Amino acid sequence: MKKAFRLMLCLALLAGIDVVNGLRVKAQTNVVTNAAHLIRTASDRAAKLPQLPRLPELPELKSMISGDFSPLALPMLGYDLIPSPFAFSADSATLLNGAIMKRLGIRYYFSGADDRRGYDCSGFVWRVFRDAGADFDRVAARTLWQQLPEARGEETKLFGTLVFFNGLKHIGIVRDATSFYHASRSQGITVSQYAGYWEKRITGFRRAPMEIVPLPPDLARVDE
Repeated sequence: MKKAFRLMLCLALLAGIDVVNGLRVKAQTNVVTNAAHLIRTASDRAAKLPQLPRLPELPELKSMISGDFSPLALPMLGYDLIPSPFAFSADSATLLNGAIMKRLGIRYYFSGADDRRGYDCSGFVWRVFRDAGADFDRVAARTLWQQLPEARGEETKLFGTLVFFNGLKHIGIVRDATSFYHASRSQGITVSQYAGYWEKRITGFRRAPMEIVPLPPDLARVDE
């Protein structure tokens, strides 16, 4: 009886070992299968990625290091030049134009010189020129008239030239030969035409308080 029990116990242990080994083999197989699947998936995804540009050969690298290399040669080497969003950052006219455009419609506020409260005419002129890089104090229109040289002839039609009205009581920035930007009491920061009301009230013109590089043609009429 004891021998029979021992025999049955041995058989049960052997069966248990076989089951454990079977589960272990199955788990290992699953791991290998899953790993193979992940490798194939990663390989397929990698194949779909765009090809990276080739690296310069040794002679090209030597040319770059020696100083003979020009950035204009990058496309020929397989590299694309990425346009900078600040391509016109050194262009005073573009900076001035952008400073004006973002303030169109802001309300008039006597003695104001910021976006939150609003602007009067001289505060508006000071703020946009400061944004464009000019360094001068916030002063009244009459003081600017005295400080800046007179603009004559074609200068009076150039963007950025200052135009004065009503015996130096009002100031604006020339947009072109027919219009100007200013802080209007009724409309806030706006663009107005000379024809009619304003042309009869022009006192004169003064050069901009900084050098103005001509505005690029594609931006010159951006506010229309």
